[in-house]
Amino acid sequence: MGQKLQSYFEVAKAKGGLGAQVKLAAITKMSSAKAASQEDSPENIALFEKAISML
Repeated sequence: MGQKLQSYFEVAKAKGGLGAQVKLAAITKMSSAKAASQEDSPENIALFEKAISML
């Protein structure tokens, strides 16, 4: 569960390091640990896609 969501934190890290990961967590209201335990639902993926585009 949450493999796709977890991968967004790696994308954020590549884009802007720890600061981008923190911003991603703030926008999605989900830490990387919580993302790993959540379902890769279409809604969650859409939320993370939107958040990544904001970084």
